[in-house]
Amino acid sequence: MRLSYIATKYKIILRTTPILQPQLTEFYSKIPRRAISVKFFNPFTGEYKTIECYRGDRKASMLLDFDGFGKLYDEVEQSLIEL
Repeated sequence: MRLSYIATKYKIILRTTPILQPQLTEFYSKIPRRAISVKFFNPFTGEYKTIECYRGDRKASMLLDFDGFGKLYDEVEQSLIEL
């Protein structure tokens, strides 16, 4: 077996603190389904970099369902992967 690298891509993971259902909906509605331009700080080079990304995996798990108060979700994640 041989390993040949084709490309190196960035993957940015957006992570929240525990949030309620309305905040969860707002968080995911701000990330478009099409390509998105993202400017981020690259800790390896110490500089800002702008890349084109697509929306990747999402992770959300409900912690509690309060009667009359709403649903509380644990840390919510959204991956942005370089095109």
